[in-house]
Amino acid sequence: MIDCREAVRRMWLYLEAALDGPHNDELEQHLDTCTRCCGELEFSRRLRELVVDRAATPAMPPEVRQRIELLLTAAEPEPEAGR
Repeated sequence: MIDCREAVRRMWLYLEAALDGPHNDELEQHLDTCTRCCGELEFSRRLRELVVDRAATPAMPPEVRQRIELLLTAAEPEPEAGR
């Protein structure tokens, strides 16, 4: 059976369904008995989902960004004279 270090090393490949049969089976056997690595797997799964969701979010159009920057610049207080 593999140890926790090896299980964590394989997790991203596991989540991408890129592990070959024996390596996949060894990881699943480890996960059957190790609650710590099950937590690591759940964290990795959620992190992966967040990254995928974030990548699917459309970028802000450049003209909108420019307008916001202009508004923020205009809202900055003027430096006081003599300071």
